[in-house]
Amino acid sequence: MDNGAEEKVVTAPSTMIPEQEVRDALAPNYILERELGRGGMGAVYLARDVRLERPVAIKFLPPEMAMREDLRARFLQETRTAASFSHPNIVPVHAIEERDNILCFVMGYVDGETLTTRVKRAGPLSPNEATRLLQECAWALSYAHGRGVVHRDVKPDNILIDRGSGRALITDFGIARSQNATSGLTMVGELIGTPQYMSPEQATGEALDGRSDLYSLGVVAFFALTGRLPFDSSSAHGYLTAHITKPAPPLASVRPDVPPALASAVDKLLQKDQAQRFQTGEELAEFLDPLRSARREISPAIRLFQVKSTQVMRNAFLFLLLAPVLSQSVRGEADQLIMLLMLLAAAGALMYSAIGGLRELAAQGFTHDDLRAGLTAIGEEASEARAQIRATPDWAERQKRLRRMTIIGIAISAVLTAYSLRVRIPLPTGGHRTPPLGILAAATAACVLMVTIVYAASGRGAAARVDRRLQALWTGPIGRKLYERISRRAAKTHPAARVVSVEFGPLTLIETLPKEARRDLSEVSRVISALVTTQSDLIQKEARLGASQNEAARGTSGAATDRLDSVVTELSEAKMAATRKREEITAAIERMRLELIRLRSGLGTTAEVQAEADRAKPLVP
Repeated sequence: MDNGAEEKVVTAPSTMIPEQEVRDALAPNYILERELGRGGMGAVYLARDVRLERPVAIKFLPPEMAMREDLRARFLQETRTAASFSHPNIVPVHAIEERDNILCFVMGYVDGETLTTRVKRAGPLSPNEATRLLQECAWALSYAHGRGVVHRDVKPDNILIDRGSGRALITDFGIARSQNATSGLTMVGELIGTPQYMSPEQATGEALDGRSDLYSLGVVAFFALTGRLPFDSSSAHGYLTAHITKPAPPLASVRPDVPPALASAVDKLLQKDQAQRFQTGEELAEFLDPLRSARREISPAIRLFQVKSTQVMRNAFLFLLLAPVLSQSVRGEADQLIMLLMLLAAAGALMYSAIGGLRELAAQGFTHDDLRAGLTAIGEEASEARAQIRATPDWAERQKRLRRMTIIGIAISAVLTAYSLRVRIPLPTGGHRTPPLGILAAATAACVLMVTIVYAASGRGAAARVDRRLQALWTGPIGRKLYERISRRAAKTHPAARVVSVEFGPLTLIETLPKEARRDLSEVSRVISALVTTQSDLIQKEARLGASQNEAARGTSGAATDRLDSVVTELSEAKMAATRKREEITAAIERMRLELIRLRSGLGTTAEVQAEADRAKPLVP
């Protein structure tokens, strides 16, 4: 929970209360542990609430500011405002403490980091991470705006990311004020806020409402996704002028890989005209909701293929890497050739096993686009998981320990190998004889080297690189050609198991439409994604029911015959029901695809596409 260095249009305090004085004043109820950060309105410390045995954050107002009635009143207003809030995305305020010249309030401690720290440490957020953060901040601001309070200082330093859950929380309502206040705590001509994130109307001193906070949230989103601000300046006045006069650059021009819907949301937040922005935080949250729910469900079959193929391909690469070395460990050219061929055969068998997983997917009706979409989604999940791991406090130390262990392991192996070579005894007939101690040293060196290689290869960075290369193999041109060849063979054996191709499917057609049309069809995209997922599940269900039906049909005769016949009939009826529903879904997807083709050619309308989607909704579980 650290404060950044953005420039505030507020005079920073020149002195701070001595830490020992603070400790004495708050004892015995609170025990100060360390400073978390400081800004124009005071310092924040991590402390322990002795009575409730919990960590808390305590914010102090500097003495010279506490003596100013206007700033003291503003600080107290922050306390009253924040203390009245109860929202999962707003840092709670627990109490206020006044001791002599000390004025502070106690708030919940968030074990995490600010958005500023997160971006500086790990780079820009992924679109999925940014969507979640933006939506949760929109919920928090909507809650505050609904109670007549404008934050007026929404910025990355005031957004905390909880380490355990990844939840975003807004803090520091230190300059918040009521939308309906006729007289405020701000002095005449004084601007309160952070110029880099200030809305045009706030920069010109106009009356503010919740839309000002939404503009600032748009600047925060731009920073979170790109690692930079929409405007550059060397002074506070320059930032204020830019926010008032210059249009913000489109997000897609800075980061093209951001989904169009998310980019359009950020661009809309950064509109100069308040009427052209989202009007409420709830409206923004509702717009972002399909982006989070539209995240494609990954079929269990594709997820299983990813796990199995990764394991076997890693083993195959390890065999290929060690084949030259291990083949030299045996005597005789014939033995060396046999060892080499054995290792190469083992690697080839593992690779063939991975290709067998592709056959299983093709037999179930998955297309290469389905495989690519699923593996891409799994890769995004892994990237988010690695980002959370990097956010743990001891991550850097673990990486240093991994490097140290790798260096030590290689060094030990080299020393033992050198020793085993040194103690060899030359034989008169040629060659060498190694004494038992040398053999033990050589064996130990080999074991240490193998453990070091496996340990280093399984490290976060190495494993991630291997996974990305395997994903590129299956999703790239080589994987596509291989999958198409396998699919043609599978189609002859399983002609009924066919999923609508994504290459020329409705989702791809939607992506080729103009921005406005894509926005209007966001609900249609969600329906299509759900239908395609259901279609894939039904194909797998048909295969399982067919296998169970065949197994039951081979049952024994006798007293159980009638019961077995009944089971076979039930399985047959269930399979037919699944087939009928799959055919209905396939037809619905095809109707939407045809309507999208008509729309793209200028013959149809988005309303007609939406109508087809509405008719298909009952087919979605």
